[in-house]
Amino acid sequence: MQDLWMFFVLLFLSVFFISQALILPAAGRKAKHSELVKRLEASRSKLDSKSRSLLNEQYLKGLTPFERSLVKFSPFARFQKNVELAGVNSSFGNLFIAALIISVVFGLFLLMLGVQWYVVIAAMASVWVILHFHLQQKIVKRLNKFEEQLPEALDIIRRMLQAGKPLNQTFHEVGMEMEAPISEEFENTFNLLNYGYDLRLAILQMADRVPTVSMLAFSSAVMLQKETGGNLSENLEKVSVVLRSRFKLARKIRTLSAESRLSAWILILAPFGLFLGLTFLNPEYLDPLYDDPAGIKMISIGMVSLFLGSAWIKKIINFEV
Repeated sequence: MQDLWMFFVLLFLSVFFISQALILPAAGRKAKHSELVKRLEASRSKLDSKSRSLLNEQYLKGLTPFERSLVKFSPFARFQKNVELAGVNSSFGNLFIAALIISVVFGLFLLMLGVQWYVVIAAMASVWVILHFHLQQKIVKRLNKFEEQLPEALDIIRRMLQAGKPLNQTFHEVGMEMEAPISEEFENTFNLLNYGYDLRLAILQMADRVPTVSMLAFSSAVMLQKETGGNLSENLEKVSVVLRSRFKLARKIRTLSAESRLSAWILILAPFGLFLGLTFLNPEYLDPLYDDPAGIKMISIGMVSLFLGSAWIKKIINFEV
């Protein structure tokens, strides 16, 4: 019975992790090590202490005292950041408490069934892993939609600048005319500018809330124009053309790699299909997998290998655009 529980826990986790490794797309990912990130980090390092305190104050403004005590530790700070990026309609603290309660209740339930302690720990940890992947999926979906909306938003900004409107008013217009999530981010930036924030601070905050390559390109164009001058309307037009070409190339790559993704799914799911087939056709053939401790070890090693293989396949078929 213990081995059977171990088998089903490993089976569930492996299928879940493999599906996440193959489903999460390359588009909409957070930018990490590009030249644009380095430029914005350099601009952030030039801010004075007052400006940095304003950035930190705005970051902590929407948190409860309990949440502020948690974000002092880096793992909770990253978790809070993921919740914010995912656009979840729940606060970081409430989501943390809910996941904690679910994992504890799940662990106690397995203990009552007599499951071994290491299986219980793995099952409780799986609750947090599933939550992490769920947030990552929502982050990718939200950032991808933001990137798709940004070229149109740049066209609105460019037309209003050509009509003689100030830049902060163009942000408000984007917030009024477009849908979420881009409307929320530009409206938030417009409100910050109305409250007296410096343009650099407001742009850095928006780039921090939506850390995609497209957003960093827009932020760099705006901050470069503020520091050196120039025609912002022309710069945004060029950025819009580049972003549309980037999406066109990303879609073309995704279309060309569709056959590879299908092959990956077939290779990954073939062992599970074989297992289900043997379960119905010749169930006695699978008895050693449950009865012999070596069977569970073989299943564990196989599932880990499948996950590593799926991660490697994803690395091969996804390209940075």
